[in-house]
Amino acid sequence: MRKALSAKAIDAFKPQVKRYEIHDILCPGFSLRVFPTGRKVYTVKYRYGLKQRRLPLGVHPRISLAEARAKALEALRLVDEGTDPAARRRQPGMSVEAICNDFIRQYARPRNRSWKEAERILRREFVGQYGQRDIRDIKRHDILELMDGAIERGASYQANRIHSNLRKLFNWCVERGIVDASPVQGTKPPTREHPRDRVLQDDELRAVLRVCAGLSYPFCQFVPLLLATGQRRGEVSQMKWSQVDLEAKQWVIPADLSKNGKPHLVPLNKYALRLLAAVPRFAGCDWVFTTTRRSPISGFSKALRQIHALSETSDWRLHDLRRTAASGMARAGIAPHVVEKVLNHISGTISGVAAVYNRYGYDAERRDALDSWGSFLDGLSE
Repeated sequence: MRKALSAKAIDAFKPQVKRYEIHDILCPGFSLRVFPTGRKVYTVKYRYGLKQRRLPLGVHPRISLAEARAKALEALRLVDEGTDPAARRRQPGMSVEAICNDFIRQYARPRNRSWKEAERILRREFVGQYGQRDIRDIKRHDILELMDGAIERGASYQANRIHSNLRKLFNWCVERGIVDASPVQGTKPPTREHPRDRVLQDDELRAVLRVCAGLSYPFCQFVPLLLATGQRRGEVSQMKWSQVDLEAKQWVIPADLSKNGKPHLVPLNKYALRLLAAVPRFAGCDWVFTTTRRSPISGFSKALRQIHALSETSDWRLHDLRRTAASGMARAGIAPHVVEKVLNHISGTISGVAAVYNRYGYDAERRDALDSWGSFLDGLSE
């Protein structure tokens, strides 16, 4: 279809079952693509050497028709001067590495509390494989190759994480007009995930606690504290002394660390307080668990393998200790809504309208629950 493009005409174009294109008669080579999703992308088509090429210019209405036309004319001018405008854009700003950096800085970091995990996956899996390649040259088979590689090395759930993060990345690229369409579109997560239900039995807990007692700092105290508090690994590992009030016997997880974005008060039972009393404190360092004095601990997988071997237990992860703590409190007769409050779950037995009106924090009940659970752990440690 050929037509003199105008802002009014562009707004009137409706999506159809298949993508269609309107060529602007006022600027040869300049056109608008209308996708079935309703997305409208400005492009310019030109011939460079023996090849005909197409350059995306931006998504309507994020850039105006006048801006898109100006970009098209600039691209055609470069062609007349013997320069490929696509190659000019490719160096260096369109490389996979550069676009991933922009995505993390502009989108993931401000909006996603787990942006560091997204950054780790994109850098290791995507940038590591295709770092200097133009992101517009990435095709579906490249995406599938990354996921297949993860599955072949036995990391099937990691393949799902790769799919999820690449889908977000390329959706962002489409919105920005960096690519016309996402190569992830039409693909599915390669592995069906099953929720874990692993809970350590009492004899396993006893063996694990016995082994931890013989370890050195920081895992000597860190792993039992996961059990004693029932909090997440990332929250406990990033605990700071400034968040802990030993006299009030409580620890406040700040909003920027809490998964639901709200401060969470954790009562500290006697078992947890004894663990913290055994933790060394370093001058000028606020981290509770650190080996560098500049950052929180890491190396969880190595420590867990050691505990598995020494305790002769297997098939459990550090997050399973949180489920074990919740199950232990429930077994002791703690009400489900109190356990949910201990875990700081944003949904559960009190959700929906009830959560809107019920603002009671159950502080006393949470303390009683964790005191009871701490007494149980004390008994196992004897």
